Amino acid sequence: MDLWNSYKERALGDYAASAFKLNTGERKHTSLNMVAGKARELEMNTAFFQHYDESSRYVTVKDLTYDLLLTVYDVNTRSTMAARITRELGKNDWERLLSPVKKVRHPNFEMRIIGLQNNFVAPLSGLDMFYKVLGGMLMEVDLFGNNVRHIAFDTKTGMPYDLLLENRLYRPGELVCKISREDFSSREGQLLFV
Repeated sequence: MDLWNSYKERALGDYAASAFKLNTGERKHTSLNMVAGKARELEMNTAFFQHYDESSRYVTVKDLTYDLLLTVYDVNTRSTMAARITRELGKNDWERLLSPVKKVRHPNFEMRIIGLQNNFVAPLSGLDMFYKVLGGMLMEVDLFGNNVRHIAFDTKTGMPYDLLLENRLYRPGELVCKISREDFSSREGQLLFV
């Protein structure tokens, strides 16, 4: 089920003022202990493309606030492109993100976008073009709100999980973002492939 049209319909209004979620089911959670030893952490301003490998089965993203996690998963080859975007990207940056996924033969892409805080939309600029060229389906949108997110992405199944950093469920209010937009701006940078 492609959620792109629903995403675009909502994007016409003031959708950045509150949490915006579209998905086909509630995201499950996993503990840090469960993925430790077989995870690759995605840092801010980085992107990578990898084929499924049991030794680095999970991609972990910690402290996702004003940045955007973009994942593209190919169901047929179990290949994943993951990017953690902190600012508005130019056309060349989007083309660099597309480059490795364009090489996948007979793709069946699933795209997910997770992150950002209320009223910060800069990293979404250019996503329309990316989606059109990609030719896949948007499977999950989890944008805005005022909570910090911790994500574990399974490169075997293409499913994201809420990552429990302390191996327990979070208490109410524990994930509220305490970083200001001004403090975050010092972390913005050029997107690098690693």
